[in-house]
Amino acid sequence: MANSKARSSSRPASAKGGPAARSARTTAAVKATPTTSRRVARPAVEAFDSPEPADTVIEEAPARPAGQPLWLQIVSFALAIVGLGISAYETWAHFHGSRLLGCSTKGGGCTAVITSPQSMVFGVIPVAILGLAFYVAAVPLFSPWAWRMKRREVHVIRLASVVVGMGFVMYLIYAELYQIGSICEYCTGVHIVTFLLFCVTVFSAAIWDLGDREE
Repeated sequence: MANSKARSSSRPASAKGGPAARSARTTAAVKATPTTSRRVARPAVEAFDSPEPADTVIEEAPARPAGQPLWLQIVSFALAIVGLGISAYETWAHFHGSRLLGCSTKGGGCTAVITSPQSMVFGVIPVAILGLAFYVAAVPLFSPWAWRMKRREVHVIRLASVVVGMGFVMYLIYAELYQIGSICEYCTGVHIVTFLLFCVTVFSAAIWDLGDREE
């Protein structure tokens, strides 16, 4: 009996407690064992889509016509030819006795105008010569081929020529009414043609611009 008790008391303390004690020790060991952390992949953050801007209504400027209409080209060309014809006839009359068909030969009307001091510029150059030179240049400038050119210089020269020509016409009308006191029917015809060409050219510049246009 004494030996049995001695053997019982000599067992290691770790054996005491039975299965429950062993289970507790196992649980504590498991808890103490470091666990490998698993990295959880986060879902990619979707890009924030900004709301689409509302459709903006853009008002387009009214398109300009591509070029001068054919009727304008033909009418201006015909006017330039008429002006050339009248100017050439007046120039011929100036150097051939100042006799114009249909005008009075008693010193009034066309005869008085084309023989007056105002019919000579600086007393040297006949006004008829200047009118003829103007329309010699106007015929090609107002031709359909010149109207269709893209070069801006051609359209600028055309506009400048009619502005200068119209200014000279205003002076001649003043001279006829207030200095000479007579009116020449042929000169009046040239004045009307020049005024119409002036209106056509200014109208064209306002609507179709001065060259360099896109078709």
